[in-house]
Amino acid sequence: MTGNGYVIKRDGIAFPNALLAPDGYSNTPNRRQDKGSYTDGQGKTIRNILPIKRTTSKLKTIESLTYGQKLIVQSFFPNRDYVTLELWNDEINGYETATCYIPDVEYTIHHIDKHGNFYYNAVEIEFISYGGS
Repeated sequence: MTGNGYVIKRDGIAFPNALLAPDGYSNTPNRRQDKGSYTDGQGKTIRNILPIKRTTSKLKTIESLTYGQKLIVQSFFPNRDYVTLELWNDEINGYETATCYIPDVEYTIHHIDKHGNFYYNAVEIEFISYGGS
């Protein structure tokens, strides 16, 4: 067994797997950050790696989301500027708790049925951690 059956949790509630697309979760764990790194006159890279690392994760929903399903997705992330999540991290092969922000999310209406109901293309949501250990 790898995880606990979910990739993201907020406030102890797992994001619904039924709304997660196949190949719908990816992460770039523990991104190193540099400050003042440079390449010297002989071509050697001199790095100053900061101690804080950032994980970036992306979640993609299923296609043809109903309006109600889109509302469920949006309610899971009520504050895009500051959200604390439990995320699967493939570098540590476990979960990490991260405080993240969510850059702009694009919503595309795929079609409107004869009753006026909206159906959406898959929605991709990115989570960028503010930094952790």
